Amino acid sequence: MNALILIGSPKGRNSASYVLGSMLAGYLQKHGATVSEEMVHHGIRSKDGTDRLLDAVDASDLVVFAFPLYVDSLPAPLTCLLERIAERRALIVPTRAPRLAALVQCGFPESHQCDTAVGICRVFAERTGMRWAGALAMGMGGSLGGDLKKLPGGGKNIFRALDMASESLAVGGDIPPEAVGLFAKPLMPRWMYTAFGNLGWHMQMRKNKTRRPMTYRPYAQG
Repeated sequence: MNALILIGSPKGRNSASYVLGSMLAGYLQKHGATVSEEMVHHGIRSKDGTDRLLDAVDASDLVVFAFPLYVDSLPAPLTCLLERIAERRALIVPTRAPRLAALVQCGFPESHQCDTAVGICRVFAERTGMRWAGALAMGMGGSLGGDLKKLPGGGKNIFRALDMASESLAVGGDIPPEAVGLFAKPLMPRWMYTAFGNLGWHMQMRKNKTRRPMTYRPYAQG
């Protein structure tokens, strides 16, 4: 089985989406799949790069969108690619119908904040003749770094969820509900995530020598 991981984050290899996508790729290979990865924000910049991405999608049995939540939706480069895929599949009868899955994370504490983006991917699959294989969505993505084992609990739920999902996807199945639930579990208590997030903002303010308080709202009415 040929699987294609499309990294939708403009941050590329420095992104949490790349970390998670590469982990999923490793598990898919472990279960017998052939996997390739593409950075959408690089390829979509030119006609040749876009054509390469479109050809890769057409040649795949499984396509996975790995991306961060941007304003309840997908990043612009990935949205642009979806439009190009839809245009091609409307003009040319595809020789195969790849399965589509999504791997999305957001900076909010709650995983359900990703529901709208997951719904966009599901509807896209239905309207372009792909078979929807499900999604893994998680909150607290701001805490993900290069080494997930440093997370509270060693990131064991993430590893187990990706392994379970890849085992099913590699044989033509969908992402199991158990994997969805594990992936969505909070990585740490909400208060801890919020405290670290606020600390990070204050550190950035100090680094950039910002003098006004974070609550400053110059354009607020009243």
